[in-house]
Amino acid sequence: MNEPYSPPAPPAGNSGPAATMKIVVCLLTLFVIAQIIGTAFFGVYFHKKLDEVQKERCQQANSVLTILKECNHKDSSKLNCQEIEAYFQKLLQPKESPTKEMFEKQKGDQKQLPIAAHLTSNTNSKSTAVLQWARKGYYTMSDSLSYSDGKLTVQSSGFYYLYSQVTFCSNREASSQAPFIVSLHLKSSESERVLLRAANTHTPSKPCGHQSIRLGGTFDLQQGASVFINVTDPTQVSHGPGFTYFGLFKL
Repeated sequence: MNEPYSPPAPPAGNSGPAATMKIVVCLLTLFVIAQIIGTAFFGVYFHKKLDEVQKERCQQANSVLTILKECNHKDSSKLNCQEIEAYFQKLLQPKESPTKEMFEKQKGDQKQLPIAAHLTSNTNSKSTAVLQWARKGYYTMSDSLSYSDGKLTVQSSGFYYLYSQVTFCSNREASSQAPFIVSLHLKSSESERVLLRAANTHTPSKPCGHQSIRLGGTFDLQQGASVFINVTDPTQVSHGPGFTYFGLFKL
């Protein structure tokens, strides 16, 4: 006996995921459509606002032109035209370049380099009473000063502090030798004079005992004035590092 064939029924429960996917797709589609519509409305609103701002500016410009035209007429007594014209002239005046203002401010804020000199003794000083100085070791020399033949010359007038230390050595009997004298001299176009002077006696110790004489003071120096150190016996001067030096600085 032949029995009729019937296909097996689909398993129950497979329609659930398909329905969920359809709902998710529909929601995403609605979200995208809402975004597009919102963007379109915002663009229209933004353009309308721009048009309104431009219209307001045009109206303000027209009102300003109207006021200026009325000021040109004779019967403009009701308007304060002088103040109005002064205001617009101030607006139309070109402003100074900010770069120039900044440059001038920086230029004014810059500190001037100090004028100073510090020189150490030179062994060539043994042949002359005017001590010679060398640019070596811990020396300082500003551009506003010049040095030549033992003399420091200032190029800028003002108050200067001058200082010097001279260390000398002697093993001779004090009774047979005059005191060792150090003097600070000023030479200008008018004259030459002594600013400071100090003396010390010799010591009979052998080998020689070092002794130092220090000078220092503040003086008003004119442009072109020269200062130098003079000693009674240059052969007694000690030229070791830090023993003998000469310098100045502007206050």
